Amino acid sequence: MQPYDGHIGVQEGVILVFALLSAMLFLQYPQFLVEVGGPAGWQVALIMTLGAMLLLVPASALARRFPGMGLAEISREAAGSVVGPLLTLLVSLWLFASCVLTLRSFTETFITTILPDTPPSPLMISAALCALFASYKGLESIARATQILLPLIAGGSLLVLLFSLPRLDVSLLYPFWGHGGVPTLMGGLYYSSMAADVVVILAVGYAFRDPGHLRTSGMVGTLLFGLGAIAVVFVLVGIFGAPIASQNPFPLYNLARLIYLGRFLQRTESVIVMFWVLAALVRISVLLHASAVTLSGALGLPQYRPLLFPLAVLLIPLALLPQDFLTSLRIDRDVIRPLGFVAVLAIPLLLWLLALLRRKGGKRHAT
Repeated sequence: MQPYDGHIGVQEGVILVFALLSAMLFLQYPQFLVEVGGPAGWQVALIMTLGAMLLLVPASALARRFPGMGLAEISREAAGSVVGPLLTLLVSLWLFASCVLTLRSFTETFITTILPDTPPSPLMISAALCALFASYKGLESIARATQILLPLIAGGSLLVLLFSLPRLDVSLLYPFWGHGGVPTLMGGLYYSSMAADVVVILAVGYAFRDPGHLRTSGMVGTLLFGLGAIAVVFVLVGIFGAPIASQNPFPLYNLARLIYLGRFLQRTESVIVMFWVLAALVRISVLLHASAVTLSGALGLPQYRPLLFPLAVLLIPLALLPQDFLTSLRIDRDVIRPLGFVAVLAIPLLLWLLALLRRKGGKRHAT
């Protein structure tokens, strides 16, 4: 087992999961929900939340069977020294791909909305360096920093939604079932993979002193993210209408631009940008850290930190590979998100079944 540093409890775990997932609400993901659900996009978000929590059950069962272990160690125990590292490698590659696309989305969104004449490279380098430093300090440091930053990020976002309510037109939320009950249900189940990044908590399961803390962190953090997604999509559709909202990749930013409370409170999007940058950096840092930890475990390396710099260097050229922003959105929506089902359901479920069949884990590892 690798020598890891630091531990986190339930509170830090919930905050970390919520921050990791809620950063997507600043990017293009609410647009995806409105595209599939239309006026019923908030229902898609509700179904997505329930589906995502259901997907966490195999990972929680696996963590209970192998307390104090991360995904790399669990894979070796449950699936053996050949198949186990291969499964861990698949999760590591998926996490790193998600990190790459997050960096590209963050950069493109920042350039499009704030600094249109800025080349992407300086922004990507700055974000990669911040993520490298945070990942090197360890998961506990990231969790503690997130615990300080999250009230600002969540509070600022909540104020934007509250100040936007006077413009809400409830008639834009009809017809109630949007494009139909079946498309809404299927869309919600499909986008349950939006929460696939929560596999991070299994990848760093060693950081939880109690496997129950891991389960609670995943479930509560995902639930809070789902409630945030429902609120954002509801307000977004109620103000812009489904046709415009489905073409809006910058939801909270555009909502903040509409806020005008006299001469003393206007141009609030500048504040949202600050929260948006902090949320994106937390997400990239956590994904980079989890990618390095799982990759080092798959390769059987004694330390994960030597991998951080090479991975951070690879982030930038890989993020620039898609020829444009729309291409990166399609890759994320049509390739990375569907593969998230493998990360959060198929692999943990397979490992849990193998552990049962091979009689690995359980009380023998808990003592």
